[in-house]
Amino acid sequence: MSSKVPSVQTLVVIAVFALLYMRFLVKKTLRERLDLYDLLLLSLIALVPAFFAFFPYASDLITEFTGVAFPFVIMFGILFAVVFILVHRLAVRIHHLETLNRSVIQELALLDRKKAGKRSGSSNELTV
Repeated sequence: MSSKVPSVQTLVVIAVFALLYMRFLVKKTLRERLDLYDLLLLSLIALVPAFFAFFPYASDLITEFTGVAFPFVIMFGILFAVVFILVHRLAVRIHHLETLNRSVIQELALLDRKKAGKRSGSSNELTV
């Protein structure tokens, strides 16, 4: 157990950041701009460093258990995993939106073709 306790100034800065960031996230969630899963993932970005700063002896136990020499390596590894999950989730959402967009465009094109057919007096049959 070799890590030192962070200074009071460091703890205050981390606590203020965590509180302001969590307040921001909760507001966004209440306004339905974020869902609960995103709130959980994004809150980890503030809570993981706060945990390592406020509980240095617990972080020492984690590093001892995992065999890693420095607690910040574990912390950044956890943060990297959280960011990776967020990016993966965004990629899945984008793919879903692209598929939905493509379907909507195809349906609009079919409706436009049907409407143009009715206007010109031809049959309601669609030709492909």
